[in-house]
Amino acid sequence: MAQAQKEFSLSEAQSFALINAYSLKNADFDTQVAKKKVWETIADGLPQITATADYNKNLNLPVSLIPAKFFDPDAKEGEMAKVQFGQKYSSSATLSANQLIFDGSYIVGTMAAKVYLQLSEDQKEKTEIEIKDAVAQSYYLVLVAQENKKTIQDNLEVVQKTLSETQAFYQNGFKEELDVDQIKLMVKQTQNQLTDATRQILVARTLLKFSMGMDIDNQIILTDPLAKLVNPIRIKNEELKNYDVSQHIDYRIVDTQKKAQKLLLRNAQVQFLPKISAFYTYGKNTQTNQANVFASDVSWFKQSMVGLKLTVPIFTSFKRTSKIKQERFKYKQLQSNQLMTEQNLKKEITISFTNLMNAKEKYENDREGLEIAKRIYERTRIKFNEGISTSNELSQNEQQYLSTHATYINSTLQLLKTKLSFEKALGKL
Repeated sequence: MAQAQKEFSLSEAQSFALINAYSLKNADFDTQVAKKKVWETIADGLPQITATADYNKNLNLPVSLIPAKFFDPDAKEGEMAKVQFGQKYSSSATLSANQLIFDGSYIVGTMAAKVYLQLSEDQKEKTEIEIKDAVAQSYYLVLVAQENKKTIQDNLEVVQKTLSETQAFYQNGFKEELDVDQIKLMVKQTQNQLTDATRQILVARTLLKFSMGMDIDNQIILTDPLAKLVNPIRIKNEELKNYDVSQHIDYRIVDTQKKAQKLLLRNAQVQFLPKISAFYTYGKNTQTNQANVFASDVSWFKQSMVGLKLTVPIFTSFKRTSKIKQERFKYKQLQSNQLMTEQNLKKEITISFTNLMNAKEKYENDREGLEIAKRIYERTRIKFNEGISTSNELSQNEQQYLSTHATYINSTLQLLKTKLSFEKALGKL
């Protein structure tokens, strides 16, 4: 069911998307998981307390053979007596506490968990940038589609007016039937173009609403006119300056990955260190022939123990050494990736700047070309009404005008996109 219309400028659409976009919600869940992972790692070094209890019924007590002379001095030599040790029911309850004193892996793991949280936050920031980029591109697409429809609609009104005038001239013997048919054909073609333009707006709006995380059935109105977005690009003279790529999100992500890998390397190295932990155990147990082990005449016996546990790795057939080398190679690989990312960002800045300059020049040329094509079309229409030009020439010039307008629309969209790409390359989106 369609809901009330909502109005959005480009910045408002992007802000809405940063709250409602589906991909950002997933990224936020990843960040929340990372935060809980930090505490999970920290908790490993805090006291761990466990309780256990059991209740057992011995269906068949084990039988032991003992020389009969222990019980009967008159028993024959070598004669064995069958005896059963234990009670029919037994139960025990134990409370154990463990405290980690020293473990190199725990120290490194705590540091790594915080780096992992930073990495998830970096990824969330990158997702936000991608969302703003997608919303802007969809917003531009709707605006140029609307501009395209408006031009075609205006032209349709002109062609329909020309058809009415031509039919009137034909009825008075000043035009041929061929001229009427030619203009009718122009009307049909323009109507088809208008239908296609209307559907393009619907598709563009659907893409925009999806990228914003909005219900597809909602109706939206874009408040930023196309000129408001295009004119600042035309006026501003961009310059290609030295830019600190270390502030770009892509570089920071690789840098965080490198920090995480360095901790994995350190974790592999501390596997050679001993581990020390303390423990305390307290419990009670009982054995009885009564099913109710909690009866007042059933005795429970205490047991307790406190101690330290030392684990010293001695030899693992060079397994730990191999693991250290693997992690070291991975760290060097990330160093190489960081250098590659740095150069790639510089490349993207240069390319996006060049594309923006080309797009600005092409836009100005196509804008001027559109004005020329429009003047030619209008003059030809006047000449046609005056009987100087033919309907075929009018049709050709109309198609030339619409083709030039399509080129101009494409240049407009390309100008907006290249500006967006340049800002993204600079890390300013």
